[in-house]
Amino acid sequence: MATPTMQGAQSGAQVGAQVGRSLPRIEAREKVTGRAEYTHTMRLPGMLHAKIFRSTVAHGRIKSIDVSAARKVPGVYRVVTSDDVRKVIPDPYYGPAFHDQPILAIGKVHYVGEPVAAVLAADPHVAEEAAQLIVADYEELPAVIDEVEATENKTLVHEELKPAGTFADLKHLKGRKGTNIALDFKLRRGDVDKAFAEAAQVFEHTFRTQKVLHVALEPYASIADWKDTGVTIYSAAQGPSFVRTEIARGRGAPHSGFALLMSRIS
Repeated sequence: MATPTMQGAQSGAQVGAQVGRSLPRIEAREKVTGRAEYTHTMRLPGMLHAKIFRSTVAHGRIKSIDVSAARKVPGVYRVVTSDDVRKVIPDPYYGPAFHDQPILAIGKVHYVGEPVAAVLAADPHVAEEAAQLIVADYEELPAVIDEVEATENKTLVHEELKPAGTFADLKHLKGRKGTNIALDFKLRRGDVDKAFAEAAQVFEHTFRTQKVLHVALEPYASIADWKDTGVTIYSAAQGPSFVRTEIARGRGAPHSGFALLMSRIS
């Protein structure tokens, strides 16, 4: 009869046996032979492509958006702004930690590159051409470009904090106004002054680093395939639970009536 110690040893041996071995990835053959299908390369019957018109200023109020020239381009199916989105979703903000990202900019823009309008066309090149014809007029506002200065800056990125509810330690921030600080946390343990006084050497430095992104080869992409029986969404996102929750919340309906499929991620 095996003792608990012996069982633990056998279990450890099984896990340790993987170390030093070359284990083929399940999807490796499909990827290296070019047969793997990604969201970005998928094509469905009757599919429309969306191209985004983005903000060129870091912070500003939207005075006007002129989409008339874009609508006149042959092949354009529709041009969409936040006014159109809000007819379907009254409060179209999303985000994993805070609901601070509008689907399309509402009233103001918060950073260079923020989506302001979208052009739909069967030909992606037509949609791209039309998107470049959109003209937006902004009242530029002071921008927050330094994260340290932002803590005491009177220029606010968001007028009010709206925690998404995903993280329990953010819920107390609901409704907080007049600040750029998204989270404050204090840790008190031991006698800090005494520890510094007894230290052999005390170093004081300021460290800065650039923005870091994991630079995936595949662009962000999603496809919604609507039928009378429901909607199937294909997404390149790596967090299906978050995507599913936000889609259901935006629709104002439970997690039914749509299917979410995560394709290969490159």
